[in-house]
Amino acid sequence: MRMRDKIITAACRTTDGLEWTTLKVKSDGNGPTHQDSLPVVFPDEETEESLAVIQLPEELSDQLGGEVTVALRNSELLMRTMQFPTADPAEIAEMVEFQVDKVSPFPIDQLAVAHEILEYADETALVLMAAAKRDSIDAIGDAFEKKGVRIHSIDARVLGWLQLIRDENDLSDSACEILIIVDGIDFDLVVMHNRQPIAFRSLHGHLDDITMVNELAYEIGYTLTMLDTEYDLPSPSAIHFWTNQDIPAPLRAKLPEKCGLKVHYHDLSILPPLSEGLLTRTLSETDCIELIPREWIEHKQRLKLRKRFTLISVSIAATWVMVLMTFFGVYKARDVKLQAARADADAVAPAARQAEENQKKLKALKVYTDRSDSALECLREVTSKLPAGDIEFISYNFSKEKGVSLKGTGRDKAIVTDFFTTLNKSKLFDGIKNESVNNRTTKGVSRTVFTVTLPLTNQEEIK
Repeated sequence: MRMRDKIITAACRTTDGLEWTTLKVKSDGNGPTHQDSLPVVFPDEETEESLAVIQLPEELSDQLGGEVTVALRNSELLMRTMQFPTADPAEIAEMVEFQVDKVSPFPIDQLAVAHEILEYADETALVLMAAAKRDSIDAIGDAFEKKGVRIHSIDARVLGWLQLIRDENDLSDSACEILIIVDGIDFDLVVMHNRQPIAFRSLHGHLDDITMVNELAYEIGYTLTMLDTEYDLPSPSAIHFWTNQDIPAPLRAKLPEKCGLKVHYHDLSILPPLSEGLLTRTLSETDCIELIPREWIEHKQRLKLRKRFTLISVSIAATWVMVLMTFFGVYKARDVKLQAARADADAVAPAARQAEENQKKLKALKVYTDRSDSALECLREVTSKLPAGDIEFISYNFSKEKGVSLKGTGRDKAIVTDFFTTLNKSKLFDGIKNESVNNRTTKGVSRTVFTVTLPLTNQEEIK
């Protein structure tokens, strides 16, 4: 199915306001990203009450377009990674709610719960679970709604930073690493293994406080001890300290000594804006956490449908009244013309039916004697459109009525998409229909399997 054009936007807090990145997603390729920001005063403590009265700019609805994703602070989230003994999505969804209910201090019915699959291994799955108080999410949604912006999904700030760091290839493929991310809003501790996050800790404090060294050392030791009960982890290879702030010399000197690990310091400002990392996650083909309560979405949809139904009903009623008035006004005049037209139609009906039958026979004869769209010609056209690279046909079926049905495999999704784009430009076929593209792994080899139907341009003529 051809993807419809749409606009997606990712927005997040900064130290002095709100930033966002917008992208127009097109079926023939994405447009350039657009980044902007506005000054906004956010409360230091993001409680439900403070979020409900936050003063967002009036021009926000003119800036944030399309499907909008916003990010929550890690301190507002309960996040945990766990290895599940199943790869079945339905079973994973049930187990996620059970596990969150076990560790959450709030009842499950007061939480918005989401998860994403980090990786599959045999019949198991590494799952990232996230939960947030529904009151907080409702308050955020209401604050944006008042400015005419409807939130499509809610992500986590720390996951946006991890996306940007991963894109910079600053993570080891196999080692256990510790990330400390300080962006002026959050102070996060993340334990990574095989480039995947397995533990999150939200910390409080300031870098210029020398006692932070002792707290960091304690939190790192405590977190690793807890992880030892669930994972067979190697010793951490290093600490990667990401921040956009100046790191005091005492902290630089004491942290490696206290933790017994080498510390690498990185500047967050060399990375793209955080909203770009969140946008990348939104564009990901895999499902990401979406902390929007399902019934909240359904309620919005019902309100939208109700409003649309009311408008349609009023329009239909008004149109019906106008039709009735017009009908009674011209009835007499039309009746006279109708009787005359019927008499003329009855006179020419036999000749018209004969001409119609002859035309159908002529069209059918032309279609079935014209070899320009024969099975061999269609096969030649299809093979001539093959892009350079690894792509193979599994089956090829042809009929005058349905056109060409094609099934095959390709090296990856990109080469199949290129093939579809080229076929869509062929003058022999009336576009592509019923296309399907899926990835399949057989004996350790991953291939992209596709099917597509190519109607002939003269199909209408043979009906």
